[in-house]
Amino acid sequence: MDLFSAPYDTNETGVFWDFDECGIPDELSAAGVLQRMRHSLLHKGHRGPVSIQIYGDLTGLDFQSSDIKLNHFHSGEKREKMTKILEDMVSWSGENPEPSVGLLALGDVGDAGDDIVEVVELLKSQKNYRFMVLTPPPLPPPPPTVVIVMAPLPRVSCVFLSAAATGVFLGHGRMQERM
Repeated sequence: MDLFSAPYDTNETGVFWDFDECGIPDELSAAGVLQRMRHSLLHKGHRGPVSIQIYGDLTGLDFQSSDIKLNHFHSGEKREKMTKILEDMVSWSGENPEPSVGLLALGDVGDAGDDIVEVVELLKSQKNYRFMVLTPPPLPPPPPTVVIVMAPLPRVSCVFLSAAATGVFLGHGRMQERM
């Protein structure tokens, strides 16, 4: 299945991005990642509008586009953030006719995983939506000498789609259909 085959290619695509879980590479600005994201969607065949909603601690970032909805959450407000993402997904689906595409860049969803799957499944089955889960590349294994030191530390750092940094967003195995 081609994600942006007709009629999905001209309808709105909604991006729901958990910035805390899926950040951007240090060498890129937030605006640079967004520009590459839009270019990559166009390259993949999407010709319709794109709405982007970003959630997390956005202090000091340069998201300057007026068509991006920013949702600031302080560290530790994971459940509130995931609830807002779910609400926005449902609201977005009500505002956009089927068929449409949703891209979820969420990382670790915590306790909200079942709720997200339920909403996605309902939208897929009842409204003819397509959803893709964007995942960061896996972290490389640490060298053996570091394993002992790092073993008790959680491995939660992730870089938002390093593919976006290279301009090949949505390609080369960085995007997985999970839902």
